[in-house]
Amino acid sequence: MSYGLQIASLIIIFIVVMEFFRYRRLNLFTTKMFEVLIFFSVSSILFKCLCLFSYYNPEYFTILSAKIVHQLFYVTVNINIWLIYMYIDLRTRPIKNYTNLQFVLRTIPLCVSFMMVVLGDIGYHSEADEAYSYGLISQSCYLAFACYFLLIVFMLLRSDPLKKSNTYYEFIQFLFIWLTTAMVQYFFPYMHLSSASSCVAVLFFYLIFENPKEHTDKDIPSAFSRYSFEYTVQEFLKLRRHFWVINFSLQNVDSIRATYGQKVCMDCIEKAILTIPDFKSRNIFRTLEYSFGFIIYSKEELDNLYSNFKLSDRTLLLADYMVSPSFSVCSVECPDIVSDSEDLMDLLSFCRNADEYSTDNTIHVIDKDTTEKREYREAIESLLQKAVDEDGFEVYFQPIINAVTKKCVSLEALVRLKDESSLGYVSPDVFIPIAEKKGLISPLGDRVMSKVCSFIRKYNLDKKNNILGIGVNLSGIQLSDPSLPYRLHQAVKNYSIAPNFIYFEITETAAVHSGNTAKANISKLRKLGYKLSMDDFGTGYSNLYNMASISYDLIKIDKSLIWQAFDGKNRKSMTVLLSIINMIHSIGCSIVAEGVETEAQANYFKECGIEFLQGFYFSRPLSSDQILEYVEKNSDQHSPVESLSIIRN
Repeated sequence: MSYGLQIASLIIIFIVVMEFFRYRRLNLFTTKMFEVLIFFSVSSILFKCLCLFSYYNPEYFTILSAKIVHQLFYVTVNINIWLIYMYIDLRTRPIKNYTNLQFVLRTIPLCVSFMMVVLGDIGYHSEADEAYSYGLISQSCYLAFACYFLLIVFMLLRSDPLKKSNTYYEFIQFLFIWLTTAMVQYFFPYMHLSSASSCVAVLFFYLIFENPKEHTDKDIPSAFSRYSFEYTVQEFLKLRRHFWVINFSLQNVDSIRATYGQKVCMDCIEKAILTIPDFKSRNIFRTLEYSFGFIIYSKEELDNLYSNFKLSDRTLLLADYMVSPSFSVCSVECPDIVSDSEDLMDLLSFCRNADEYSTDNTIHVIDKDTTEKREYREAIESLLQKAVDEDGFEVYFQPIINAVTKKCVSLEALVRLKDESSLGYVSPDVFIPIAEKKGLISPLGDRVMSKVCSFIRKYNLDKKNNILGIGVNLSGIQLSDPSLPYRLHQAVKNYSIAPNFIYFEITETAAVHSGNTAKANISKLRKLGYKLSMDDFGTGYSNLYNMASISYDLIKIDKSLIWQAFDGKNRKSMTVLLSIINMIHSIGCSIVAEGVETEAQANYFKECGIEFLQGFYFSRPLSSDQILEYVEKNSDQHSPVESLSIIRN
């Protein structure tokens, strides 16, 4: 009598159990089923040991007790076979819950095998080296195996998406081993391979799917990985469970990473996880690169979280680094808001990067409006990419007016994006930031520069002397590109345009944020003969040092300062505006007042000594055909030696 195979199988399963329960496990239905499979595998091996003992020590058993031991063994074996089938079925089917009919159909072979065990007969063969049972009871496991094996094969053959993954071939390997052990056991019943079969199933599912170490995030040991999060969400959605995802996103990543490095960002997230109530009992996941979250299953728990959440819960201080990370928090209801794991990941990413979800100190409840904003953003991203690829942008021009003569002296080029089918006109305030984040701003800027130069040359605007130049906007990201001066100058040279006919508008924030590369690029552009204008003065980091160090030719005061000064309620705003005008003039720069909408504003700025005006009072941005007509009617002939540099005398 030998228990070697059974003992070896028990040892292997024991090692798996020790490793499996040593770490936190995912709260998944398939994981719970794997735990049940372990229990019945161990039970079947123990009952098998009892069966072997009964073969060689019949004096300790009555006929009835021996039969009961064998019945228990075959019941556990049949349950194991059914659990293996159900586990693979749940892993491969698109919807993980069953209707009553579906579940009943899947248990019919198991029920038939139970009836065979209960009602069937059994016989025993026992010799020195061979001992086994035979009869209807022993045949029950072969019936269960044949039915469920064929069902698994049929299921795998029908699953086209699974065939494209490595899991498909891993299942094939397991089925081959499982079939081999069953056939050997059938033709050589004295080998008792059922224990090995159970052991192989447990080991296979553990190594491929259920190893907790593989689910743990490599950078954040207290959290499960992003893959585990996506799979968990997929399973819950397939089970049609109702749940909420609570997501925490580190907002000041750039400053922490630039100052302390990537590891400190991960330390911030690790420390934040430790502040989550009952974090040890929760499945906490890394959801995005700098985000983590967990899943809530009841409305009561969600309401409790809403009522007890405070800013102090998520503002941390790392003792070693003296860092104060800042987190934004949002909740997403599934499947009401999103019903797909990919959509959920996109929505979380959208909320992490959207300003309106990162400036408050509360939990933001993501609703249908948020999903519509995300869909709108995705549509704009697609439209932007198409416009870059197919030259789908339009350039409009807005006149800049001499405050004294009320005549057009220059133009500002403004890019426009329009979708004829659904989106309609898209504001630059919307698509420019998206283009910057998607890395499309440089090709977009090149397109605009090419169109402006083409427009100038087509109508010889630089030869007619009725306007003195055209302004082109540059973003901070464009200024950070070392190749920018070469590309811009090459476009101008290709159309034989004098550099002093072009002036580049740069926002004060872009000039500050873009660093030394921006300053070097600005210096190169000035040396090449281009004029420089500070755009939107008053909306960012206004400072005299920045204005003086870059040596702008022109300062454009933002409309927000102008409208505030003319609202009639705040005299201090008018005092501030007058001080700004005097300050700009004192450093030798001319001024364009943006957003002029009334005659009173135009006359007031003329009296203040502002040289140029721009706004809807004079004209909205116009297409190329419309602006030509406007210029012909509203401009004077200028001397060729005049220049838009307009340094005050």
